[in-house]
Amino acid sequence: MTYQQTYDYIFRTAGKIISNYLRLKDTELQANSHIVDDLGADSLAMVELGFQISEKFNVPIMDASEDKLVFNGLIKYIQENLSEEQLESIERKQ
Repeated sequence: MTYQQTYDYIFRTAGKIISNYLRLKDTELQANSHIVDDLGADSLAMVELGFQISEKFNVPIMDASEDKLVFNGLIKYIQENLSEEQLESIERKQ
């Protein structure tokens, strides 16, 4: 699986979690969206989103560092922390 295919899968999957939780329209979530400043997530939403995304990808999201608050940074963090087994599982879903 290529880097771009993995990125696209994470973008779609994590994006769906965020969009559903924050009740966003399809066009509202962009790669450069700041989850708090642009999308309006409060601290409770951040905790819940962190939990849901961690559970989905089995990647711990322990803090809300600035790089993970921008959607693209979150995607890259998840991608960098996926195990080989998880990457193979994503590949089977493609």
